[in-house]
Amino acid sequence: MVSNMVKTGIVAAVGVTVIVLSSTLGWVLVLDIVTSEAIITEDNEAIYGAWKSPPVPFFIQFFVFNCTNCVLEGPGDSSVVLDLQQLGPFTFSEKRMKFNITEKDGFLTYLEEESYYYEPMGVETSLDADIITVNPVYFTLASLITDYAPPESVVALSTAMHRLLNDAGEHPFMKRKVREILFEGWSLQPYIDILIMLSELAGITLPELPEDPRFGYFYGVNGTNQGEFKIESGANGLDKLGLIRTWKGEDSLSYWKDPYCDMINGTDGAIYPPVVDVNERIYIFVTDLCRSIYTTYERDIETMGINTHRFTVPPEVFDDKNPDNFCYCRDHSIDPDLCFSAGLLDLRPCQFGAPVVLSTPHFYLGDPKYSNAFTGLKPVKEWHETNIDLEPLTAVPVFISERIQINIDVRRYGVPSRFLDINNTVFPVFWINETAILDQPSADDVTLAVNVINGLNISRWCFLAAGIALAIASVVMLVVL
Repeated sequence: MVSNMVKTGIVAAVGVTVIVLSSTLGWVLVLDIVTSEAIITEDNEAIYGAWKSPPVPFFIQFFVFNCTNCVLEGPGDSSVVLDLQQLGPFTFSEKRMKFNITEKDGFLTYLEEESYYYEPMGVETSLDADIITVNPVYFTLASLITDYAPPESVVALSTAMHRLLNDAGEHPFMKRKVREILFEGWSLQPYIDILIMLSELAGITLPELPEDPRFGYFYGVNGTNQGEFKIESGANGLDKLGLIRTWKGEDSLSYWKDPYCDMINGTDGAIYPPVVDVNERIYIFVTDLCRSIYTTYERDIETMGINTHRFTVPPEVFDDKNPDNFCYCRDHSIDPDLCFSAGLLDLRPCQFGAPVVLSTPHFYLGDPKYSNAFTGLKPVKEWHETNIDLEPLTAVPVFISERIQINIDVRRYGVPSRFLDINNTVFPVFWINETAILDQPSADDVTLAVNVINGLNISRWCFLAAGIALAIASVVMLVVL
């Protein structure tokens, strides 16, 4: 017969063994397995392939504004309220492919090619539709003269510019087809002689011009990349997965002339470190914005049958009263009143001086004065807010909708009022809705991964609880004996 003391020892030994094994297997080996499968490396064929060429369909929709009461020469009376008619969507699919990939010391260096294909969904307005909109070249020339010409020459040069463009049939506003506004562009040949003459008068050196100069907001971007990225693969810790370390070989920007605003923070928005903390900001570096932004947790939502955390861009990211944003205004140190109000970002520093201004669609969350300057604008949260839905454990983006609006800073600059009588305004050209949502097979894979992780978590706790129960039982047996 085995003595009670031996039985107690056996129970205790088994309990301790279960505790040790559950701790080792549950908290060490399981963690190692999960970690190794999440690292982006060529050895992990599935995750590497999905990262290199995302299987998730991306779409970009354009909504273009047509000014129904604009005349090409500009409003003859500054009191006229301009009416905007939104046309669209004009839908394109977006393909992304990473290439020139190198792996070293836990980092991935690569280029990513982006290509766009016209894929209308249902009945859409034709790309051949004509619209009247602001002439970005006219106002870019006017802005550059104001910014860079000698102050005593600004009015004379602006007058000469206006007259020369008028003689060439170019005006402050223009009539173009949607396809020209977006990807096809239009010829800038009428501007070349004027550009050369004005540059000589102002003492500005022009860059080398192409043989057939054209301009379109997306002209020439098809099949190109946005520069070399260097990111964390996760090998140095999954909490760093996807974080951008350099862009174009630099660990910071140079646009804003400020250490804080020039910081490169976060990921590219396609991948995130796993285990999402709703109390933390999620940073994203957006090349189109020439800066990093952050999102904050809004609410839980079910997407594609998956429970997710929804993150949105809060108002303070583009709030002109937020001290963190002062360095995004080039004139703040001179006079804060020269800065744009809430909701806008002046891109002149990273767009070669062109008066391009970014905002949310219809100036959602911006100063109401910008949307109230027109008829036809109506900011709506559901249509104009940027959303990112992340699965909490894996941080897989189940749904992404990034929405931005392209505007031109329209004002007289140095042009005399007898030629251009217009109020200072930020004129909307078009807005973009860029979306990605998991297809069903990918959603099923995420669900399976979450179930496996949850199963492992439950199992390790059950084993640990069983071990502790056996250990306690041995102590009770010892006391009773």
